[in-house]
Amino acid sequence: MSPATMSGIRCKCGGTLKDDVTEVEFFGIDFGVRKSEVCAECGSEYLPQEVMEELEAEVKRRGLYGLERRGRVAKSGNSLVIRIPKEIVDSLGIKRDLPIVIYPADKKKLVVEVEDKV
Repeated sequence: MSPATMSGIRCKCGGTLKDDVTEVEFFGIDFGVRKSEVCAECGSEYLPQEVMEELEAEVKRRGLYGLERRGRVAKSGNSLVIRIPKEIVDSLGIKRDLPIVIYPADKKKLVVEVEDKV
């Protein structure tokens, strides 16, 4: 791949954007490396409109569009409970009693991995 070239456009931080590529991930799903512009000062990444439209179409095709939900932690006995919305359950194929692995990724991020078999 050729070296990045300067596009002459300014970032919101005041830095100059350069043509580059960015690894795109959405809900933990890899959408590959896509054309982008990256700020030489702060590193912010901007995807061109045509790339955004391609990604949106792919996200919709995979049934991932609009899956983000807000909720609250509840209590059941001595445990805390997090409810998983039906749309996310359906999207991931989660069934009752399916084994999971749960662990903290950082102070404000909890990861839940669904195992393949009961």
